[in-house]
Amino acid sequence: MILFKNCRLIKELTEGYEGEYADILINDEDIIERISSPGTIRSEGARIVDAKNNTVLPGFFELHAHLCLSDMNFHKLRTTTQSENALEALSFAREYLKQGYTTIRDAGTIHNVTVELKRAKERGIVNIPDIISSGQIITPTENGNDTFANMYYEVDSPYEVRKGCRKQFELGNDIIKCMLTGAYLNEGGNPGETIMMEDEVREAVKVAKMKGSYVMGHAHGAEGIQLGIRCGVGTIEHGSFIDDETIQILKESDECFLVPTAAIGLACFYDAESLSEDMMDKRKRYELAEKEALNKAYRAGLKLGFGSDIDKENFVKYPGMEFYARTDWYDFEYKDILIQATKNSAEIAGLSEKKGTIKVGKKGELVVIEGKPDEDIYKMKKMPLYVYFNGELIEN
Repeated sequence: MILFKNCRLIKELTEGYEGEYADILINDEDIIERISSPGTIRSEGARIVDAKNNTVLPGFFELHAHLCLSDMNFHKLRTTTQSENALEALSFAREYLKQGYTTIRDAGTIHNVTVELKRAKERGIVNIPDIISSGQIITPTENGNDTFANMYYEVDSPYEVRKGCRKQFELGNDIIKCMLTGAYLNEGGNPGETIMMEDEVREAVKVAKMKGSYVMGHAHGAEGIQLGIRCGVGTIEHGSFIDDETIQILKESDECFLVPTAAIGLACFYDAESLSEDMMDKRKRYELAEKEALNKAYRAGLKLGFGSDIDKENFVKYPGMEFYARTDWYDFEYKDILIQATKNSAEIAGLSEKKGTIKVGKKGELVVIEGKPDEDIYKMKKMPLYVYFNGELIEN
């Protein structure tokens, strides 16, 4: 057992307890057993962690990761060996945990490395966040696919889509990722252009539903976003050019959700020397349109998920990047950003019964942040004081 004392809680992220400060007892099964006023829990033999009135949050979600990306030199994916990539991905996953992330949804990988990491965790070999894996990305033959060659599974008909999706599930993956539109970081790709046919998208959704799963839809342009919603995808990734009509369609849906990725926007400028002229030209050309569109989606009240899309090098160099990028790159309110990273994303991932808020009976996945990040999101730039997950206490 472990007892977190003197925890400052955020009302919107706490269930079944009304106070601002509390002690939290987590039992030997890593389930929250009690939340009570400071000093009222007596538990002999429990490990004690004094949060010292700092803010305690539920574990964070990363709904758009690429654990295979060690840096923004994407062409390395062609030559990275399976063992090299496995070690890099393990290191990246551990870094996520150190920064407070306890659930990762991987949006495309090589060598099926995320499934191998999941299996290693199940055998008790490593302690890493829970992983939801999509395997290779289903994409039509398209400009710039060579940029991420090994990460893509190319398809050009509904039959090939069916085969590709079934292959990802055969390999042990959990969900499917499809490229509905072009991409910023594909050399020569057009992010606003729809590239999959409707019958192809519907086939992917059909296969996923047969497996009790869903499709992540990479989509920047409004037309591609609407295609995904119409065909039944579970999430829209990026949504850079979403328009008023599409926002309203999403607002009326309870089966499809938008996952913006702010950090990759900042990272492209922070690490511009790693990108080609084509990639940087697109990023600069569409920057204002993307910011305006996502801010409009946020102000319309859409339930937004939390994803970053960044590589390990930038993730390590800039802790908490997605949190403050949602204020610097977009214009989101601090508390809403914390809700997006926890409660919203747990609901979007279908895990709200176990994760996403601090509640008796839910998993004891806690992150202690110095100060009050709901009042100053830049507190997230510092590593958490403590992260507790799966029986391990990480002190940074």
